[in-house]
Amino acid sequence: MKHNVEEIRSLMIEKLDNQIGPEDELLLQRLITEDKRVQELWDEMQALFVSGDGLQVMERLNTGQEWESLQQQLKRSKRRRYIGFASAAAAAVVGLLVYFNLQKAAPAVISVAPKSVLLKMDNGETIDLSAAGHEAIVAGDAKLHNNGKVLSYEGGQSTQWSTITVPAGMDYQVRLSDSSTLWLNSATTARFPVHFTGDTREIEVNGEAYLQVAKDAARPFIVHLPGADVHVLGTAFNINSYDPGVVKVALVEGGVNMRTPTETVGLKPGFQGMVSTGETIQVQAFEERRVLSWMKGQYVFYNTPVLEISQILQRCYDMEVVFDNETVGKKCFTGIIKKQQPLQEFLDNLTATAEVNYYFKGRVLHFK
Repeated sequence: MKHNVEEIRSLMIEKLDNQIGPEDELLLQRLITEDKRVQELWDEMQALFVSGDGLQVMERLNTGQEWESLQQQLKRSKRRRYIGFASAAAAAVVGLLVYFNLQKAAPAVISVAPKSVLLKMDNGETIDLSAAGHEAIVAGDAKLHNNGKVLSYEGGQSTQWSTITVPAGMDYQVRLSDSSTLWLNSATTARFPVHFTGDTREIEVNGEAYLQVAKDAARPFIVHLPGADVHVLGTAFNINSYDPGVVKVALVEGGVNMRTPTETVGLKPGFQGMVSTGETIQVQAFEERRVLSWMKGQYVFYNTPVLEISQILQRCYDMEVVFDNETVGKKCFTGIIKKQQPLQEFLDNLTATAEVNYYFKGRVLHFK
């Protein structure tokens, strides 16, 4: 069944306004997934509408001066390609949002104290992987190669373990000795051997990571998390243990078994297992584009509580967040935050769209 552009536009507007029904939301998500043009338009409209100017633009559409400015912008903008696909109204709003955003003064930049990715060896040696001069590292008879973003292991039979700590606002990639790859998100710690020995390949992770595990039927790969383990042979999946007492495992491809002291649950691609301390494992479908957005340096929010967003802000910008009014944490926000985006810019968007006020006291962010 085909859907005309007016219907798609209406669905997007309802979604942005948090007025979309469950069935229509599933339909829109399917259209975004199946049609690249729909996905591009949705990304653009979402990013611009949540900039805080959406309502202001709608109120100003009827002024001749703004329409004239819009026409000039559309002639010069690459976004004119959307006009043939989306409705003229949708393209007009997108164009005006671009125009108004270009006129806005640059926001103040709140700096984040620079930190380093640290690698600690079992012999007590600590190496700053973010500093120059540590491109080649020797660990026993193994060689470690570091380029500031990726650490890889070559050769050796050392059984020594390494612990890598990624601070807030950064991410890092590790290529293990068996060719498995580990992407580590902000505020995450991982512990692993320089060389895998024995009948299993085992590592420890606390935080969030995405893994692509090299296949080896003779040696299962085991990830130890706080309160649960993940057993695999060769697959790709995301793990998240940021929230105390909660573990999430989202399977992208292959197959894994999620284990706790009391049960074992197998996961299929497209499904996520979640378990809280003392409870049973819950399995549900997950949206890959949203769960894995952090690997592209951004977070995508769909009607997400501000309390949940505040936890991500702490990891991205390395600061404390306090709620002066607990009800503010229950308000919801739809939009995108990019790790390299100035914090002030995101907070202004949040204020305009979720009606949330804030202030700073030192390096502590207060929502009121």
